[in-house]
Amino acid sequence: MNIYTLSPDTLMLARDRVLDFIRLAREEITALIPSEQWDEDMWLVAGEFDEKGQNHGHRILAFYNSDATTSSQQVVRGDPLHPLIKDFAKAYIRYMHSTSPVAYSNTRRRMGAIEFIEAAFRKLGCEPAIERLNVVILNEAVELARHGVGAGRYYQFASSIQAVYRFCMARHFLDAPFQWKHGVQKPKDASEAIGEAAKERRDEKLPTPEAFHALAKVFRTSTTFIDRLYSSICAICVSIPIRAHEVLQLRLDCEVEGRVVSPETGEEVETYGIRVWPGKGNPPQVKWVPTVMVSVVREAVQRLRTMCASARELAAWYERNPGQLWLPENLESCRKSGWVPIVALTDVMGYLDPSAIRKRLRHLKVEQTFESARLSSLAPALLDLMPTDFPHFNGDKDQRYSETLIVLFNNEGHAQRGTCPALLDKATVSSFGHWLSGHENGKWPSVFEVHGFTERDGSRIKITTHSFRHWLNTVAQFKGLSDLDIAKWSGRNIEQNKTYNHVTSEEILSQIRKALDDGTASGPMFEATRIQGPNRPVDPRDFVEAQLGSALVTDVGICVHDYSLLPCQAHGNCVGCSENVFIKGDPKHRENIEQRLDLANVQLAHALEAMGEEFHGSDRWVDAHRRNIDRMKRMLAIHNDPSIPDGTVVALPDGSPDNEVAMALRDRAAEDEDQTLRDLLSGMWKD
Repeated sequence: MNIYTLSPDTLMLARDRVLDFIRLAREEITALIPSEQWDEDMWLVAGEFDEKGQNHGHRILAFYNSDATTSSQQVVRGDPLHPLIKDFAKAYIRYMHSTSPVAYSNTRRRMGAIEFIEAAFRKLGCEPAIERLNVVILNEAVELARHGVGAGRYYQFASSIQAVYRFCMARHFLDAPFQWKHGVQKPKDASEAIGEAAKERRDEKLPTPEAFHALAKVFRTSTTFIDRLYSSICAICVSIPIRAHEVLQLRLDCEVEGRVVSPETGEEVETYGIRVWPGKGNPPQVKWVPTVMVSVVREAVQRLRTMCASARELAAWYERNPGQLWLPENLESCRKSGWVPIVALTDVMGYLDPSAIRKRLRHLKVEQTFESARLSSLAPALLDLMPTDFPHFNGDKDQRYSETLIVLFNNEGHAQRGTCPALLDKATVSSFGHWLSGHENGKWPSVFEVHGFTERDGSRIKITTHSFRHWLNTVAQFKGLSDLDIAKWSGRNIEQNKTYNHVTSEEILSQIRKALDDGTASGPMFEATRIQGPNRPVDPRDFVEAQLGSALVTDVGICVHDYSLLPCQAHGNCVGCSENVFIKGDPKHRENIEQRLDLANVQLAHALEAMGEEFHGSDRWVDAHRRNIDRMKRMLAIHNDPSIPDGTVVALPDGSPDNEVAMALRDRAAEDEDQTLRDLLSGMWKD
């Protein structure tokens, strides 16, 4: 019998495995930095993260302990990580970025986890070697992560610390393996709550009418470059559901026009949309502009095209002349002499005072005399200030700066700095946000504060770049703005809107709530207020209020869906939606339903004909048309029913059940097997 001595890999010392891992990350992985920069305590990682709409040319990863501080200028003060754990930290960050890349902020969170672990080692008087990790160290690290952050951030740090532990366990990096979980409870998602307080939190995400009207006023009357730039961007954001970084990277040929046949009138109508490129490798998509806002968006795009034309011309010059510094025509002769007069650099650098130019040149370490600067020294110093991704916008090889709609001169988007006409820049999400919200605790006021706009109660107007999308997230695609908003954005008086019939959302919601109080509301949506019993899951009034998220007038009624909680789940099928209510006796609603019913009958006939010819999917269209026809006939029957008083708010039964409240109740009923919840849920959609 042959006997073999087995030497499994697990007999290796944990420290040896850690050192092998560090060698792998240092010598064989090329992510984040050139390998020769490994020993540096600060890694310059600008350009390594795909930050859409941002322009962070000096982003760093600082391998310093948790007590160190980093200024907004990326200056780090403090002590580096302990040598026993610093190389592991570098290897971990580099390896994770190559295998599971995340955004810069999440990479910083990974760094923070190791910083807390190292701090726990130091606090407990232990040498911070990762292989000596134990339960006490991890618990202390989680406790240290608690200070100075909210519940959500604390949970994220705890999860990142647990990720480091699991990484080490999976690779046998620990001297003594053990089981551990961080034990921090995940905070509840506020967006899932219902009730008055939850509704107020969701409402805070949505722009107020005062904010929209103020932005429209700025769009129409502003004279400064910055206000005209960002108000034009706002005009696009309020018209189509578009993210801030998407509008900032629109291409010069973003406009799309065509003609289609209207399904309602049968007439050919013009269409206008904006072609959006979501990001690298993703196909473009056209976001169609509501007819009522076409003229506004056209004007905004044309304004941006005109305002940024000179900067695009400069970009095209640099694309044709890589490595050269642009000079105005009157300084072209300086290329032969190699020297540029200091006083003439005003047209290049944007400074008006020659002494300020000399000071800036000294800071850039440009060779100069009192009268002139050497061009061969000036050119590389200034070109180093160009966007790091030039000539490809946001690093996209298919999009050059000269082909981009919004391109700026250096500092052109900064209110306090002089514009540098020889260099390029781009508008960023952060600069757009600062314009909307202000910056540095009021040091730089928002556009609303600059122009003296406030909320109705005199408080500050608060709005973010994402607020438009919260408000618009499905609605504006098929409805558009109110007549009042359209008039303000279009720059005309409200009397010029031929179809003006403005009723505010607050007035409509008040009418619906009054109908609830008076008992004149009809339909399953309002039955919750009549439910009796000791074990009601929520207050009936809160239950109904949670469903009255908005009051958007459509052609077939009033949509009360809460768009701050969920996008539309009916995909525009308002007729069949449970969150569509209408006012009995409304002549405009009756007229719209009669027209739609005639059209639906024609469409049903076509679908039946297609089904007879066995067209694939035609049976589904037949079912859909029949359901809609049935609901529209019931709407007209209610309008014609003399026993129902005019003004009654009506919600038809048997609508689509997938609103946010129904889904939450269904999930809770499935988890708790609560028959009361199931009865409540089923009663919402039936007579």
